[in-house]
Amino acid sequence: MKYQNLKFLSKAYIKGNKNSKTIRIVTCLLIVAITVISSFAIVTVNAMNESKEDYKSRALFLSPWIKPLTDDVIEKMLSIEHIEHIDDCTAIYGINSYDIVDTNDKDFKSGFANHKVTSVDINGLYEHENKRVIAGKSLDATPVYSCIIPSIFYPFEDNDGNINYNNLDYIDGTKLIGKIITVKGSDGNICVPYNIVDENNQCLGVETYLSSPEIKLNIVGTYYCSRANSGSFRNIFVSRDTILAITKDAFKKSGVDINDNDNDNHIAKWWNTPSLHSYIVVADDYDNISAVFNEVTDIGYDIANSPEWLMSDNTILLANLFGKIGVFFIIAIFIIAVIIMIQSSVTEIKRRRGFIGLLKAMGYKNKQILACLSLEQFYIVLTSFVIGNVISTAIVATTNYIFMHGSYAQMVYVIDWKIFFVFMAVALAITVLIPIICLVVMLHTLNKIQPREAMN
Repeated sequence: MKYQNLKFLSKAYIKGNKNSKTIRIVTCLLIVAITVISSFAIVTVNAMNESKEDYKSRALFLSPWIKPLTDDVIEKMLSIEHIEHIDDCTAIYGINSYDIVDTNDKDFKSGFANHKVTSVDINGLYEHENKRVIAGKSLDATPVYSCIIPSIFYPFEDNDGNINYNNLDYIDGTKLIGKIITVKGSDGNICVPYNIVDENNQCLGVETYLSSPEIKLNIVGTYYCSRANSGSFRNIFVSRDTILAITKDAFKKSGVDINDNDNDNHIAKWWNTPSLHSYIVVADDYDNISAVFNEVTDIGYDIANSPEWLMSDNTILLANLFGKIGVFFIIAIFIIAVIIMIQSSVTEIKRRRGFIGLLKAMGYKNKQILACLSLEQFYIVLTSFVIGNVISTAIVATTNYIFMHGSYAQMVYVIDWKIFFVFMAVALAITVLIPIICLVVMLHTLNKIQPREAMN
């Protein structure tokens, strides 16, 4: 049988196939489910896993407010299962905003004129915290007063002192590597949290504002800031040595002598007494945070999660939704598609028994008739594959555009086109697999049809 004859008969069969529309609809749904849902699942699950691996997502804040944190206590806690590190918090930690007062990059500086405020949040890394860079150098290989900035950087506020978080015109952070920015604490101050012992011998957490010096920071690298948990396009990271140096500079400018052991100098006493310091307790795994929390609480110390460090509830919800329900949905549609197509194929063969018998009576062999039926099946699913991928591509292109021009946090849901095309290939393989399964069933039924069926 010539290919043209095969094609003619196949198209004729398709027009007469009452279930062809149903097959196309179900197959299109399967394609969309595999490509879109699976791509979103990968993106959200990767975001959640990335958040779990982050230092701050595994960290708990340990204070001396109930009992002093002596060296013996720290050693005892380090022996607790699942505690990986305990890092000292002595220095300027927490949220501190700094105004950028100057830079030696002309293009960056030109943006100052169009905005009322140009500011950043400077974060000091803890002793065992690492921040991997995607360009330039990391902080552990650079001198003091170095910093790394996000790969998409936006330190500007509008004329009302607010930030419009949607559709920002981000600066490519890699272009600022090697440049210097000069920063100073907002309103000329830097907030330093510390602990004191009051007249009742109770340890309390307090804070003071120090006069901020101007700080020149050399931009040595850029990092990818996770949009799934902490971080933003304004966050600049410096090493622990740098944050300690900045703190000492602020003490000096404010006239605070940290070597003065006078009882009235609470800051100096806190600075020089490790048992009054606060610490960060780092679990070895995100899933072990609750166990660490219970262990430390049971021995009588104050420990807590810092909510701003945890991953977004929406990220967890979507990761579970697309990761679990999505898999069930895809499997369910696949099974339905296979059942409908097999049922349709068997029904169509039975309906055409007389015609198939006539073809056999005319001398056509089973493999020739099967080739005609196969072409029919593949034509239906492959046209469905094309339609389904057009729909999927439109969905992903639309959502990517919305998320790319939405808020910073929404950018975590942007689907990498490489991931999408991988699932498109998987969808094609599954689409081809369905008619193959049907052909195996059809072959068994086809062999039973005899030439005498032509009389029917």
